[in-house]
Amino acid sequence: MAIVGAMRKFALMLASLLFLNACNIVGVNQPEAVSTAAEEPLEIESAPNPTGLPTINLPLTPTYTFVLPTLTPYPEDRRFSLGQSVEGRDIWAWQFGQGPRTIVLVGGIHGGFEGNTVVLSEEIVDYFRQHPEDILPRMRLVIIPVANPDGLRRGIDIEGRFNAHGVDLNRNWGCEWSPTAVLRDIQVNSGPRAFSEPESLALRSYFVAEPPDAVIFYHSAAGGIFLGQCRDTLPPVWLGKLLRDATGYPYHTEFNYYEVSGDATNWLVERGIPSAVIELYSKDDTEFDINLKGVMALQCYFALGKDNGDTPATPNPTIQRNCS
Repeated sequence: MAIVGAMRKFALMLASLLFLNACNIVGVNQPEAVSTAAEEPLEIESAPNPTGLPTINLPLTPTYTFVLPTLTPYPEDRRFSLGQSVEGRDIWAWQFGQGPRTIVLVGGIHGGFEGNTVVLSEEIVDYFRQHPEDILPRMRLVIIPVANPDGLRRGIDIEGRFNAHGVDLNRNWGCEWSPTAVLRDIQVNSGPRAFSEPESLALRSYFVAEPPDAVIFYHSAAGGIFLGQCRDTLPPVWLGKLLRDATGYPYHTEFNYYEVSGDATNWLVERGIPSAVIELYSKDDTEFDINLKGVMALQCYFALGKDNGDTPATPNPTIQRNCS
């Protein structure tokens, strides 16, 4: 695993020297050019920094580039579309396992602006293709690498955060949706109403039709775990602790840097579905190894019945190998 991790990091460093127009992702075309002009980082000033939380210090125009892998379906892949974006691109989901307990992983809700979360999600897909034995008994893993395919097409600057209508999809969900929304101290478009956008509506419809046991959204790059919480609904503290122990990211029950309205994880928790955001430490690395540990730990939690005491009567060799 150490050798694989080193090779992956080298590949990402090499990819930073290439143009994005050399690659495609399934159902999504990449930008023809990438801006790499450096700007002074913009710090959050609209809310006090909570004690113990790192200071977010991110440029609005990133100075990195990356290449998204081309993911060709295997004949045995179970891949399905949740719906289409404003510009007609499919929102693909990849399923591994057919058990009754479901974990959903979502990348790229902020498109190319947080494009390394798409790369991470694709790496997780590729890992379980190569290691199907690591899908534990009774588990079903659903991975949605690109929740905002139109934003991915727009590249890695601020425009890539939004969909083709210019809407921030993580301000377009039902919990405490507001007609005015912000990114740090910048006003962003939250849409004319909650779930006005086809991308957020597609994910909502899937979650309502097949409620999962837990959902993780990957973002970058505040470096931490933030739990969904809506109004008086308590956050799933167990999920934060589990992911913290597995990955090493610090966890916080809520995001307190600035006001966030219409957030996907908050809506899910309000519906009784444990959900969290994992914020990667950077925007130019996927931190694959530690995030894979988080996925495996969450699988173990449900496969061992820790949520309801339904521990398998007979120890399963696959569970013992991965969860000891």
